[in-house]
Amino acid sequence: MQKNIIVSCVMIATLLTACNNTSVDNTSTTNDQIELYHAFGNEKHLLVEGRTVNKSSESIVSENDSGYTNAWNALNFFQNDELKNKKVFLTIDKEKYETQSDNEGYFSFNTTLSKVHTMSYTHISLQIKNNKNSHNAQATILSSQKEMIGIISDIDDTVVVSDVPHKTELLLNTFWKNYKQREVIPTMVERFQKILAANPPTQPSRLFFISGSPKQLYSPIEKFLTYNHFPKHILILKQTHGKDKDSLSDQLAYKTKKIEALIDLYPHMKWIMFGDSGEKDLETYEGIKEKYPDKIKAYYIRNVNSKEITRIE
Repeated sequence: MQKNIIVSCVMIATLLTACNNTSVDNTSTTNDQIELYHAFGNEKHLLVEGRTVNKSSESIVSENDSGYTNAWNALNFFQNDELKNKKVFLTIDKEKYETQSDNEGYFSFNTTLSKVHTMSYTHISLQIKNNKNSHNAQATILSSQKEMIGIISDIDDTVVVSDVPHKTELLLNTFWKNYKQREVIPTMVERFQKILAANPPTQPSRLFFISGSPKQLYSPIEKFLTYNHFPKHILILKQTHGKDKDSLSDQLAYKTKKIEALIDLYPHMKWIMFGDSGEKDLETYEGIKEKYPDKIKAYYIRNVNSKEITRIE
């Protein structure tokens, strides 16, 4: 009971911190102040999302950390000071594009490229105006013309045990445990590896995670996926505040929008989707399958009670 109360208090404090943190207008000239969430596209179109922010340092975690330590460390993911309304430059293959972060520091590039790019992991660079440092990363460029197999997967209760229907257990799993202590769903890594093996091994991975978790939890989720040896992937999370925030409560609308954007970006991709019975994945995938019957090969739903995974064609 004591742990439940403490974690609940941490969650409330976290949300208050996220809503009331102090904006910072001065841009340092020495630090990389860009937090990149994802960068992917096709031959002619690129999507890049991130945030301009004064980053808090992340603690090194271990499998022996206490729940109190984990809950305290979790606050750091919500305590970064955003750099609002900053010009951000994107460079890809010597071509430069420009956008501006909003009053919460979030920025996005939804850009038609001036050059045609081949399927690859392509170098990109991001930079804030008047900051001499660059944030270097890779963008996943996939073909919009070739027929390939792609995976769309949920996170909570699909690849990691979260117990979303039981809110106290959800809080404990999210804040009382670090990414090295979270429980991975058995067989999921192997399932993804087997499906993706149908594609040429020299080409970029076609695994997309779409989750209703907030972007503030990007780092621990990404580290969980890497720590448990999931294939290379794109991680799409929910923006809970800022100019272009996603719906907090409507999971069906949120996930449908994100999946349809992928279908439009890769019209020849044949998708296999993974979800669970806890939060609207079944209804979402049923709707997508009905609307795009030739795009969806199958979807899998994990029953959060029986733990069984059912394939639906």
